Amino acid sequence: MNICEQKFKYIFLATSLVLSSGAIASHHFESAAALQDPSINQLDNYVFQSSRANATTFIMDVNPSPKEASGGIFKPGALYNIHIADDSKFKTGHTFSVMFDEKGNYTVYDMNSPNAPVGTKGKEIGKGELNKKAELSEGIHLWAGVVKDPFFGNSPGLHILRQQLSEGTYDPGIWTSVKGKNIFTGRKCGAIVLDVPNTLLGKKIEVFMTTAVQKDTNWKQVQYSAIPLFSHSMLFENEALKTEHNMSRPDNSQDMKNFVSARTARASTFAHSQKEPQVYGDKVANMLVPDVITYNVGTPAKFSAASINGRSLSDDAMGEMLTLLLGQPTDQHITNQKLYTQDFPYLIPVSLK
Repeated sequence: MNICEQKFKYIFLATSLVLSSGAIASHHFESAAALQDPSINQLDNYVFQSSRANATTFIMDVNPSPKEASGGIFKPGALYNIHIADDSKFKTGHTFSVMFDEKGNYTVYDMNSPNAPVGTKGKEIGKGELNKKAELSEGIHLWAGVVKDPFFGNSPGLHILRQQLSEGTYDPGIWTSVKGKNIFTGRKCGAIVLDVPNTLLGKKIEVFMTTAVQKDTNWKQVQYSAIPLFSHSMLFENEALKTEHNMSRPDNSQDMKNFVSARTARASTFAHSQKEPQVYGDKVANMLVPDVITYNVGTPAKFSAASINGRSLSDDAMGEMLTLLLGQPTDQHITNQKLYTQDFPYLIPVSLK
């Protein structure tokens, strides 16, 4: 019996593991390595139609506390990887990897595989420097720097939700009973923005992102992310499971379905939203595992509880994930500050001074 199967019964029966009362430090739970070094802490991922005709944009937000210092935004020597599969078995596609030096200059690599071994870089396709658009080979564009964090979430409401679910109850009125405050207001983060011509992509792609660091001659994957708030809403404070998820790849993560199903069934039971909570839990698990962002290239991106077709900067990711978790439409009643633009690099660059 593997670790996920061993934990399944415990997570399904336990009442204390639904939502911890600890503060959220970023959009996703950090790995142990990211807690020690924010520069490799993955935050958010976006996939949507580029402002360029016939191109697709991929955004990887990292580092919730960038600093004006050597290595204060991106970790020198680490690999920031954007994996793009053209098939559901993750056999064909690309991995675009970005490696920074001490000054923030970077080199970009392209591996003709979406799921190559950790640390594999592929061929070099160009170089660039912070806060400037780099035009790479084959019409690929990349920008990296510090931006206004575009994420938004109702912090007081979420805190109450955690308390209620830990006690085995849920009142949907919490979202309007408190004055929602965006926990991310005024925050900055690092961002890597990649624009890829559609001629290099399949018609339907599956996207995930990882970071990796090297120790001696060995590479280690330290974090994994794709679906917004997946770790936060489905794995919570289970350290063993978070570690397994951060070191996983989509083709070996099927045992996560048990946890996602149990977590969703339990929350929807407290919300009294489903006649058959376990059936609903299985449905959500099949939708969210493997943890990838699916996108039909060239179409308007929309991440919702009904379906996943990329993720645009305007999507209410927290509201949609709460809807999935609770099994009923959930409006977190907070204003989207719309900290983005319509043109490359889409996010709003800011200074650290």
